[in-house]
Formats: sequence, C-alpha cells, structure tokens
Amino acid sequence: MIRFLRNTSNYQIQEIDEELTKLNEGSYPKDDNYKNTVLAPQIKSRVLLEKNILFFTNAHYFTESDLEAARAIGFKVIQLYVNKEELEKRNKQRMLNEGYEDHSQWFDSMLEYQKDIKDKGLVDKVINTNKPVEEAAQELITFLNLL
Repeated sequence: MIRFLRNTSNYQIQEIDEELTKLNEGSYPKDDNYKNTVLAPQIKSRVLLEKNILFFTNAHYFTESDLEAARAIGFKVIQLYVNKEELEKRNKQRMLNEGYEDHSQWFDSMLEYQKDIKDKGLVDKVINTNKPVEEAAQELITFLNLL
C-alpha cells in the first residue's frame, strides 16, 4: 500500500523499517535490542512531532501508552488488518521476489497485538487489506478525507 500511495498521492509517508534503516546507516538493524531500545524510540519521538503524516508501523513498536499519547495529540490510529493466510502468502512472495527474510515467526504475536489494541479501543479505524491494494488504499483515503 505504501508504494501505491507514494505513486498516486501527495501524502507525506514514512515507514518504520525504512526509518530504522536510515538511522542504522543504511542497513536494517539486526540487533533487536538496539533496534527496539535505541532506534525505535528516536523514531517514535520524532513522528509524534510531525503534522500531516501517514506513518506505517508494524506491531509492537508502539506500546499502548504510545498509542494513547499519539491519539491525545490528534493522531488517528488506523489498523491495516491482514489475516494469517494472506500474511503467509505475502511473506512467501516477498522472500522470493524482494529478498525479504522470513517473518512468519512473528505473525501470531502481530495478530494478537492488533486484536488487543483494537479491543482496548486504541484503534480509530480498521481497514481489511485482504483485498486488492487499490481498494484498501481508497478506503484509507476516504477515511482521511473525512477527518
């Protein structure tokens, strides 16, 4: 969806993995402790100072208190939901075609995190992204235009 939105809109878009790579001198950080305790907090602090930004992140980088703080200053939390079957399909495609590492070991915890923050009322909108990118992106754009 990020690629599609960058090609078809004027939104300021940032994504956690790209930002982690930038802060880590051009390579994705392999040290999870360094990534989670040094780099990710720098990114979160900077993002919360931004205005008019679409920031895409994976599960776990933003704690419940981070989400509450973001919402308190006007951010909207939009959850892009993908079921496990589709996650597995996309993971295989990315491994084969884009050189990604296997991320399947985190799928269950990612889905649990999404369910948890949604159940706790920390999500303003859920968009099912098991459909074509164009349709999911249009639903996101429509929601943003209503804000």
